[in-house]
Amino acid sequence: MRSLLFLALAALGLYWYAERYGLAVGYPPFLPVFYWKYTGEAQYPIRVTGLYDALKMKVSGKLEEGSLRLVLLREGREVGERTYRGAFQEEVRFGVSPGDYLLRLELRGAKGQVRYDWVATKFAP
Repeated sequence: MRSLLFLALAALGLYWYAERYGLAVGYPPFLPVFYWKYTGEAQYPIRVTGLYDALKMKVSGKLEEGSLRLVLLREGREVGERTYRGAFQEEVRFGVSPGDYLLRLELRGAKGQVRYDWVATKFAP
């Protein structure tokens, strides 16, 4: 009984924290990410060698509230950008050349679940 009470208090505390400050649980690209009123950004560096000419990214999920913005940057300049709201499933391709890139995931008041997966690859013409 004591354990059940402790679990209930922990769940209530987690809910209070998520409502007040926002919460994100998961680790892209390996696991889906669950958001609860989350506002923030994550950045992932990507190195592209001479073999690649595109960055392919699969994005799927459902946001009940808020929005998700994907931005691909090179040397501080925006190379590509997409914004998502509601339910979505898309395979995005950004044209790239050899060099270092930064993939930025910006979330504003997001509540829902999103799955990310990205890879730099060469596509046949």
